[in-house]
Amino acid sequence: MNREVLLISLQEDLDVIGLKSLHYQLLDHGFASHVLFIPKFPNAVMSDAICSFVDKLSPLFIGISLMSVEYDRAKQLTHILKSHYPSIPILWGGIHPTIAPETCVDHADIICIGEGENFIVDFADAIASKSSVETINSLAFRKNGQVIRNTLYPLITDLSALPVCEHIPKDSYVLHKGIITTLDTRTFRKYARYSGTTYSIMSSRGCPFSCTYCCNNALAKIYDSKKIRFREPSNVIDELKTAIAQYPFIEYINFQDDCFLSMSDEEMERFCHLYKQEIKIPFIARSIPTFITERKLSSMKSAGLAWISLGLQSGNDSVCRDIYQRPSGKQDFLKAAQIVRNHNLAAFYDVILDNPFETDEDRIDTVLTLMETPKPFYTQFFSLSLYPGTELRKQALEKILIKGDEYQSKDYLLYDKTNINNLIRLATFLPSGWLKFLLKLFRLKPNSLWFKMNTSAARLFAIIFYEPVTYFKVIRLSLDKRLAATFRVLPYYMKEGFLRFRKQFGL
Repeated sequence: MNREVLLISLQEDLDVIGLKSLHYQLLDHGFASHVLFIPKFPNAVMSDAICSFVDKLSPLFIGISLMSVEYDRAKQLTHILKSHYPSIPILWGGIHPTIAPETCVDHADIICIGEGENFIVDFADAIASKSSVETINSLAFRKNGQVIRNTLYPLITDLSALPVCEHIPKDSYVLHKGIITTLDTRTFRKYARYSGTTYSIMSSRGCPFSCTYCCNNALAKIYDSKKIRFREPSNVIDELKTAIAQYPFIEYINFQDDCFLSMSDEEMERFCHLYKQEIKIPFIARSIPTFITERKLSSMKSAGLAWISLGLQSGNDSVCRDIYQRPSGKQDFLKAAQIVRNHNLAAFYDVILDNPFETDEDRIDTVLTLMETPKPFYTQFFSLSLYPGTELRKQALEKILIKGDEYQSKDYLLYDKTNINNLIRLATFLPSGWLKFLLKLFRLKPNSLWFKMNTSAARLFAIIFYEPVTYFKVIRLSLDKRLAATFRVLPYYMKEGFLRFRKQFGL
């Protein structure tokens, strides 16, 4: 009996925790699953290579994982696959098919909605035995002109029962220079973020917030739940021990939980005790400002916390409270940022730009908040993407602030090059006196030649001096101020930062 399955990622890097989990779930249930990474799709040479690979594999079905930013590429790839292999079912899954299945059912044969670990095994079993798939939970498809959406599988409560994944997945391949090759360490480090020196893992699923712009807003509605589910600490530690033994080039552990600090103080101390004993590698965590406490950060710092990510999103309380429905305001953020600074932790803070509901005065509040934030820190800027299923998209459509489908091709890392966005970005690097001068000019006449000349000069100084120095200081903090270690990992982070900078400013 044919047990071959092909899972495809179109993500530009290889950081695909969800797809890897499905891959190992299939392997654990006796299927010969294969993962194919296509980070640079599309072009004609790639199409030929992909078809040749599918010919050799002859899979039961092909699964494609996608976010909204990969939607157009997924459509192109699916069209190619269907034209060559009309008898092979094409399955789409991931966050975009979950929150907008109606945009997907006319392209893929089957859509997986929500968590896929239980679905993927039942689906593969049905395809292998030539049984009907139409009654499988968490499935959507079009039939007789109607979109059918089956009942969802319940959320997985025992995350520790799921198979453990690997940094470089077993039976994985990458389309490299027009040829599909086995994913080995060399090619992995070429395409992976930070050259593979950061190991990504999730110890929990779910988020305590339901911000109107976030996919968690849509997921909370789909599942009628915001419950956070945790893996057992020992289960997480076992995975990490295996990873660092297999891949000695790992420099950081990256916890991609939506809010790693949502566990209780006691649970955090238990986890940190195990981590400190068994792992001894710096780690990265994400949190919400209101969950930051001295007690938790003290435990985490002692265990090896190196970087922490917090969401400011906007420095205006009305925007956070009324537009984003986010119960974390300016003072919550500044209090958390001060605790982070007190513990000498490297910090990167998230800010949302290009919000059509914001005024320039609201945006100035973000500049002022960043000016008050203890330096050094690094800021991650995201252009607001209004995704289907989210409350903010619904409001924007009602007020005709957006046309409808721009999210399908929008890159959320590319923000508008407006004067105020430039000031927000510069607030990360420039001394406060310089920022105050630029703000004064902006308020007087934002489109004046004098303002633009001064802003251009500030940007030049930031690029040449302030930004590299900030990078160096933040990375040095993340490595407990060890210079040798800082210079060892600095090139990986500078490369990633330069690539983002070049993409944003078209260099």
